[in-house]
Amino acid sequence: MTIPIPAEDPRHVPNLAMIDPSAITENTRAMGTLLEEQTALMAVVKADGYGHGMLTAARAAIEGGATWLGVAHPASALALARADLDAQILTWLFEPHTARIVLPEVLASGVDVSVGSPEMLALVSEAARQADRRARVHLKIDTGMGRNGVLPWQIREMGATLREDDFLQATGAWTHLTSADDPSDPATDQQVELFDSACAAFADEVGPIPLQHIANSAATLTRPDLHRDLVRPGIALYGYPPVPTDVPLRPAMTLTSRIALVKEVPEGHSIGYGRMRTTTRPTRLGLVPIGYADGLHRAGSDRCDVLVRTASGDRRAPQVGRISMDQIVIDLGADSEARPGDEVFLFGDAGGDPGGPSASTADDWAAAAGTIPYEVLTSVSGRVTRKVLS
Repeated sequence: MTIPIPAEDPRHVPNLAMIDPSAITENTRAMGTLLEEQTALMAVVKADGYGHGMLTAARAAIEGGATWLGVAHPASALALARADLDAQILTWLFEPHTARIVLPEVLASGVDVSVGSPEMLALVSEAARQADRRARVHLKIDTGMGRNGVLPWQIREMGATLREDDFLQATGAWTHLTSADDPSDPATDQQVELFDSACAAFADEVGPIPLQHIANSAATLTRPDLHRDLVRPGIALYGYPPVPTDVPLRPAMTLTSRIALVKEVPEGHSIGYGRMRTTTRPTRLGLVPIGYADGLHRAGSDRCDVLVRTASGDRRAPQVGRISMDQIVIDLGADSEARPGDEVFLFGDAGGDPGGPSASTADDWAAAAGTIPYEVLTSVSGRVTRKVLS
């Protein structure tokens, strides 16, 4: 006999990712102030809204002025369409097996679909016939990323196929910038030159292109000349601009846990796998039940601080030793008044005394692990409960 094992009750798990939709709304609105009236804003809510919850992020972004939503996978687009949101949806990443299953319903729901190869275009055409609905197609052009997208010399063939198929409608053309987070890199202008040339050839085949879009978060912030008909910010909407900016953006996720154990150790006491750290003085260590299985990057071990909320006030404490699967150790200091049950802020907005210490950011954890805040946010695992603030 099989005995079912119940899922973890989130009320009994100490780790919590608090999501503030108002931050996403305000960030979207702030990004919108950079745009001319004719330029629309697509909120990229792929990867479950960068770990914030896709529907939560979508609704918050729409409240902030987004009129488009972007997701990688058609199944995500279908979930958005079923939520009856007041926004047009674009999806761009599919392979033959899932395309044949889900694309007909996606197209029937009015979702726009990107294609990046003749084979992908054929899949969309087949799905449109099954749905008995003309597909709105955005042609993805590879201008140097080397991922999804047709190469410039394939443009006319793709355009001719689109023009001759009554179930296909050329709605847009787009590309993805490789280096927009480095405004000094000439690659961006080189890509734009290729894109414009490809769009001219595409328009020769299909007529005027209603939507041209290039700008991601970085280009939206730094290159108003690339805003065109539509911009596609992602990470900036969640409070982490990829370039320096004066646009007011604030993080939408705060990751917290609680101290499980506090103990005093002498000088010379080793901490963690591989004895990565050894104490240089008598101190008090705190054990926090969160680790790399919850999304903390093991590569960032021993390089970042947390904020501990004690009865006597907030105190920063370094994470010490190797990050384990389910736990980390923090050095509270010999005189710390921290106790088991005290709240620990890994990153985000801790609130508290405006003049007091602040929590680390996803940028800090990314720097510690040698990665980017995108990965930090999307790595917060499913076993960390999300709490959406009202």
